[in-house]
Formats: sequence, C-alpha cells, structure tokens
Amino acid sequence: MNKIPGQGPETMPWGEVGRWMRQSTPVNKGIAGRAARRMPQIANPLLIGAIGVGAIGAGIAMRAMRPQRRQGRSERFRDLLLESLEASGLSDIEGCAVEVGEGFGKPSLVSFDVVAAPPSSFDDAVRILETATRAAWDNPELAPIVIRGRVLRADASAGSDEGGAGKNAPDLPSRRLFADMTALGFADEIARPDELYASFGAPASDPTWRP
Repeated sequence: MNKIPGQGPETMPWGEVGRWMRQSTPVNKGIAGRAARRMPQIANPLLIGAIGVGAIGAGIAMRAMRPQRRQGRSERFRDLLLESLEASGLSDIEGCAVEVGEGFGKPSLVSFDVVAAPPSSFDDAVRILETATRAAWDNPELAPIVIRGRVLRADASAGSDEGGAGKNAPDLPSRRLFADMTALGFADEIARPDELYASFGAPASDPTWRP
C-alpha cells in the first residue's frame, strides 16, 4: 500500500495520534453499551406486586406436586395393630408404640414395640408378634414395607430400658425384650419385603406385588 508522505503514524503529531486512538474504539464496547441500555426496567409497583404474587403461587403449586408426608401415619398404624390384636383375642396389652419412617424411594421401615402384660408366656409373645406383623404388612397405606417388631414385657426388676420404637415407646418403669422377629423365623430383628412375602404372601393393599 502506498503511503501519502506526511500522513503515516510515524510523522503524525501527538494530538492526531490521540484523536486516531479515540476513533479506533473496539466494536464490542459499543454493543455492550447498547445492550445495557436495552435492559428492561420495571418501575410500576403494581406490576412488581403482580410478579411477586405469581412467584408465590408457583411455589405453592410446586409444593403441592411433591409427595406429602402423611400426617398421623404412626398413630394410624398403632390403632391398626391394636385393633388386630383385640380381634385376635390378644387384648391383654399394656402398651404399644409404632414409628413409621420415610422410605425416600425405598420401602419404609415400620418399627413397633408391644408391651405384653404379665404373666404372658413366650408363646403368647410369639402370637402377639405374628398378629401385629401381619397387620402391619397388610396395612392399607404402604406396600411393601420393612418391619422391625418386638414384644416387650414389663419387669419391675429389670435394670435397664430396652428402648424400642423411639420416643413413642410406652412410659413404663422398665421393659425387657420378650420376642423379636427371629422368633417368627426371620434371619434377624428386621424383616425385609421378600422375607415377609414368603411368610405372609403379597400385601393386602397391593395383591399383585412380587419381590
């Protein structure tokens, strides 16, 4: 390219250099400035309020779509077990505590303690445990479930509390473990759905369920 004498940067006065640099502003700087100017501004308080109400409504709708925790589920399971025991002629019970855990995609754990009144025998404890376990397995709300059931015996001479179904356990001076799930032939104190199916068949609330 031919240069015009006296017009190149090497001979350009310093004032011309500064003017030339200002004229060479990068293109994206101007675009960014225009984008910033185009940013929507909401100044109407009524519109802002409407948007806020809409956001709250959307949040409520999203919460309604989520699975809700059934309120009072442990109490309903407790009533179910007590009714089953009474219907089986096993009403001589001093207390019953039930706690239903959340499954979070897995079978929920139903843990219960039944306190047998003295002088109950071990055979009585096994009958109580089997009846309560079957009632829990056939509950109308959850299927399948995992069950941890125990029969305790009130014992004033016991030196320690066996614990059990958490804070809902019957308020007694002391309790001793009388029978747990091993008394029904399960491998340990917790019976899994496949084991419960082998003993009691499909749960009543889902007759087509198979392990």
